[in-house]
Amino acid sequence: MNPSYCETLLLPYTTGPHPCVNVIVADGSQTAFLDGNQPDRLCKPIVEHVEARGGAVHTGKPIASIDLNADNTVKCLKCADGSEITADFYISAMPVDVVKRLIPAKWSTMPYFRQLDELEGIPVVNIQLWFDRKLQAVDGLCFSRSPLLSVYADMSVCCEEYASDKASMLELVFAPCSPVAGSDKNWIAASDQDIIDATVQELARLFPTEIGPNAADGQGGAKVLKSSVVRVPRSVYAATPGRGKFRPSQDSPIANFVMAGDFAIQKYLGSMEGAVLSGKLAAEVVCDKAANRPTKGIRAIPDSIVHSEMKERPPVGVRGEYPIAFGGGQEGTGGKVYHP
Repeated sequence: MNPSYCETLLLPYTTGPHPCVNVIVADGSQTAFLDGNQPDRLCKPIVEHVEARGGAVHTGKPIASIDLNADNTVKCLKCADGSEITADFYISAMPVDVVKRLIPAKWSTMPYFRQLDELEGIPVVNIQLWFDRKLQAVDGLCFSRSPLLSVYADMSVCCEEYASDKASMLELVFAPCSPVAGSDKNWIAASDQDIIDATVQELARLFPTEIGPNAADGQGGAKVLKSSVVRVPRSVYAATPGRGKFRPSQDSPIANFVMAGDFAIQKYLGSMEGAVLSGKLAAEVVCDKAANRPTKGIRAIPDSIVHSEMKERPPVGVRGEYPIAFGGGQEGTGGKVYHP
């Protein structure tokens, strides 16, 4: 896009789900995008790595419950299809809102798990816009000064799969998109067309020489040929003041249960980078326990949680089979939803 209207380049972490990985170097931050979609270019190589070493990756097997032994350690994971999974150690990499729905009743009075009540995912909308022409773009992810658009990138420049010299495809995070996150409107409940219209209007305000009625071509500028809207009702936890002290350590009071996820404590906020680092720290806990080495221990829990009155709560469980039931994103609304 027109350099005179260029937004601020990415800082050391992102604020929403994007197909990119940040590389921190001595002279600043850089962004590097996957050269294709995440399932093929990120997930598949991980699966192949695990399987080549004798491991197995099971998909399409949602967890119905965490069953316990008499000493409160994990006995097995019971799947929705009735099958059971047993292991030496269990690592949860679920989003915080999903974890809370599966916490066994006997764990629910433990301060370590009860503090998760203070962490809650916020809604985010991801948008893809295919334009009829090439826009002037920055090769990287950008923060926006728009009150509606958090970050964006021209994927025709940043990602090999969408590379094009003739037309741009913008991917944007529409956030905040609900009052709980600071928006004056519940955008996540709005129609796809309302969201797209608001997005294009914001782009016209930010880049008036290329999009909108004041575009230099005198014909309204670039037009949207195709679009998609992906809603994530429970994305990263709301990083409101005071939330940080409730983030749990990867080590837990349960001998064979380890907590990963971007909300577990590490130096980043909720993000892909945070999830990766949290997973690494969780793996270190498992390695230490397997080798009978001392772990770094359980993080101190705020007194407001430790001294609060707690009663056992039975797990609510995960309801539904749509992606959002498991913390993912999906296109469509109501009963007409599908995985992007």
